[in-house]
Amino acid sequence: MKRFLVLLFACLAAVASIGAQQAPAVLSAYSDAEPQTKEIIDAARLLESKGQYAKAWNLLAAFDPDSKDGYVLAEKIRLALEDSIDNGMFVSFSFIDLEEGQSIYEAFLNPPEKQTIVDFNPLDLVEELEESGEAIPPILSLEFAGYLYTVNQEYGDNWLIDSFTLQQKAVENYDRALAYGLYTDKSLANHAELLINLQQYEGAEKVLRQAISLFPEDQSYAVSLASSLNDQGKFDQVYPVIDEVIAEPDVTNSTYNAYVEGIKAGLNSGDAQKTDSYVDAMIERFPDEYAPMLIQHLVAVIMGETEKANISADNVTEKFSVNPDVVQSLLSTWLSASDPVSGFDYLNRSLEKYTNDDQAMGTLLFYRALMYAQTARSADDLKLAISDMEETEKRFGAVFEKEDPVFQTIGQLITEWKQIIEQLQVNDSAASPEQSTPSEDANTASGTSN
Repeated sequence: MKRFLVLLFACLAAVASIGAQQAPAVLSAYSDAEPQTKEIIDAARLLESKGQYAKAWNLLAAFDPDSKDGYVLAEKIRLALEDSIDNGMFVSFSFIDLEEGQSIYEAFLNPPEKQTIVDFNPLDLVEELEESGEAIPPILSLEFAGYLYTVNQEYGDNWLIDSFTLQQKAVENYDRALAYGLYTDKSLANHAELLINLQQYEGAEKVLRQAISLFPEDQSYAVSLASSLNDQGKFDQVYPVIDEVIAEPDVTNSTYNAYVEGIKAGLNSGDAQKTDSYVDAMIERFPDEYAPMLIQHLVAVIMGETEKANISADNVTEKFSVNPDVVQSLLSTWLSASDPVSGFDYLNRSLEKYTNDDQAMGTLLFYRALMYAQTARSADDLKLAISDMEETEKRFGAVFEKEDPVFQTIGQLITEWKQIIEQLQVNDSAASPEQSTPSEDANTASGTSN
């Protein structure tokens, strides 16, 4: 061991500190470790920085083979999560040493035959350490919580313990680390997410407000807080939180999500004025995106404002040149509201407007065909779908190459619908007159769809 430590001292000069990429609070977490422990961790991190992950693991394992040192155990957990090339349900891990010029990404794509595979189950090891009466260093709580969070993300209930227990244990360890002032931006986000999942909203709010104070530049924490407040029904508290995000001049994903949370609060509280103000502001802030206008349509449908829903649908369709995603989203909203009639009215209205635009007509006819099929109550409705799809094929034929995959989709749908019609006819011929559905009823249903 003495000879080993002499070699270590030669390496230490090249290492600035433990975890140079970590937050200051994390760096200080090793201050109470034994000097030899800190030296070993420094040496392992030096190897890690050179891509020598297997050697780094072996160094830690040789120093503490039974994982009785809480600081070394914490380092093992971090190394396993960050630098293993593979794992078996997070209770065994594979490490390699990169060749000169080799990246970890290349190693993932083409795993080398030579790997160091180790059995390593932090769940059992931390439990054993706790039962032994040894003090659990806060850094171990932090790393262990991250491990439990990751396992839950990957496996949920399909692991050694159930998802609820995994999340509870993770929260307990995040709580303990945070009580000692130990955190990272990632750990705070994970901590709050778990608390929300467990419906421990007060705890989540406390963590998120702390995260906002510690990392004010990261607006995602404010958005998460707004989401949590929405979940609790604290709608009036949502507005000041998101207004601070919206007030920032830079437009980010957080800006977008802040508007969404404001709209949710307005809808859920029944405050139409607040809802409309956030919708209108969102459309103005994101003029080149169709999603805000689709949200406007969704809100109008939810609020039962038929005329407003129709106007917003027509506006977004016109502005974004009959974009297929736009048309599909509008129709999905009406179908979800059990209002296919409004969807058909929109399609028929649009078809009259874009008669001379083959691509637009093809798109609208395509989705009307799908609407006929989705709401079909008779073979006649499917025949209408086929007719529209055949016209779609002609319209698209004028603007798309023959090899375009859309034509394969069209052909498949027409074939499927024809097969369904044939089967319906077989069933009708086999049924007795008393069992047959009156044609009058079928015609009525078809007429309603139109």
